[in-house]
Amino acid sequence: MKINTKLSALCVAATLLSAAQVAAAAPAVTSPANAAQPNVASPSATVPTQVPAPAASASVATPAPAQAPSVPATTAPAAGSVQAATPATPSAPAPRPSASVAPAAAPSVPSTAKPSKPQQPSTSAPAAATATSVNPTQLDKLNHESAIPLVLEAQSRYQYAISGGKSLGQAFQLNGKSYRYLSEDIGTKTKLINYLTQAYTKQASEQFVGKFFVEVNGRLAQLNADGGNLLEFSRATAKMVTMTPVKRSYLLTVPYPAETKQANEKITVNFEKVGSYWKISSAPHVIF
Repeated sequence: MKINTKLSALCVAATLLSAAQVAAAAPAVTSPANAAQPNVASPSATVPTQVPAPAASASVATPAPAQAPSVPATTAPAAGSVQAATPATPSAPAPRPSASVAPAAAPSVPSTAKPSKPQQPSTSAPAAATATSVNPTQLDKLNHESAIPLVLEAQSRYQYAISGGKSLGQAFQLNGKSYRYLSEDIGTKTKLINYLTQAYTKQASEQFVGKFFVEVNGRLAQLNADGGNLLEFSRATAKMVTMTPVKRSYLLTVPYPAETKQANEKITVNFEKVGSYWKISSAPHVIF
């Protein structure tokens, strides 16, 4: 009996405990339900009051603008990538230096082209300069090329003197021979010597004057005759045969006109440096 009574008491206590637990659990269940209901009901019931509902919709719309920013946010990565490109732009300066190097190469290309094209003109330019700009009567460098212009200058002065100058002077008889006076510009021995020594040495000039001219009453005269030859000194070539610092000799090969069919003449011409310039030391009549 006592055991049954104790068991019954334990059962009752257990029942009461479980009931108490159920009772305690029941309010906990109902309270969240009620709490959930107010949350659910309160939005719908208080829709007018809950102007937040529009606000909620505004807040819902707000995400949409927020997504619009999020699109910038998406472009923001793109901007980030632009920033990644911005470092590439600093690297672009590196190509710019290289591009600046290209201009530096561009001048060299003209120097290689202004070198191949320009070099040909520049090579011919010196030749032209030697032929035209260099005064043969002021020749300070003598070689097989510059010797020819000086020879031509000497020939011109020889022919002018031997022909009497600008015009035929007054003729007269002397010792049974016909003479004529030289023109005024070379009409005295001093004037003629000064004229010839532009291309010849003084000794060569005096040798020529003493042989072909006479002095009458202070004026120079010559035999009334013509002279000259057919040799074409303008087509002559020169080859050096002897050389010292102040004296040189060249062997000239001088052709006749083609129609004459005569062999070329070989003529030795001597040169001497007088002061700073080279002169011909062979007498004019020995050459021409």
